[in-house]
Amino acid sequence: MHKLVRLMAVVSLFSLVGCKQYKVHQVKDFRLYVDNGDPELKAAIVELAAQYNKDVGGKALTVVDNKDDANSKISFVANLKDDGGSKLGLGQWITTEQQKNKIAATGSQQDITVYHSMALEFDSANFEGKLAGMKNKKSDAYKHLYHLFCHEVGHGMELNHSADMSNVMYKSIPDHYTRTIDFASYFAYVRSYLGVTPAPLT
Repeated sequence: MHKLVRLMAVVSLFSLVGCKQYKVHQVKDFRLYVDNGDPELKAAIVELAAQYNKDVGGKALTVVDNKDDANSKISFVANLKDDGGSKLGLGQWITTEQQKNKIAATGSQQDITVYHSMALEFDSANFEGKLAGMKNKKSDAYKHLYHLFCHEVGHGMELNHSADMSNVMYKSIPDHYTRTIDFASYFAYVRSYLGVTPAPLT
């Protein structure tokens, strides 16, 4: 019940044929700002992001206090909907790019830096209604919020929906966990996407 929206497409490398040389640099530094004044909601996002980083095995997400320090935003929306109807969450991946032309020994060189960010929205009633479950990681409420968080962040990292009900990116998020969710494959993708190897957090 989620939707991936591509806001800006990365320029096709085939459009660079006229350049003799080009270099593409990928920047995947996700700094999230919680656009909500409720300290309980923000504390929940901080905790979910910390668990996310732990499961990645490195720092994938940073929650920042200052909006000016962020490149990504988390919002809570009453009666969240899109064209398909009511939603528990929506995730979008965003890319922006900067180009710089240089003169190299063998001709012109074009350096392209692609910056990745994301925009996440959560239905406020659903999220707030499960906050009490944050105290118990074995509760269905905590599992639901963490699964939902991972799912929308997955969209922010360019994942589409899956038809496999065990996949984190399956289109619906259960309230009661009677089926096993394959987080191992999900986080393997995230590590590959970010180009990191699991390591203890410092």
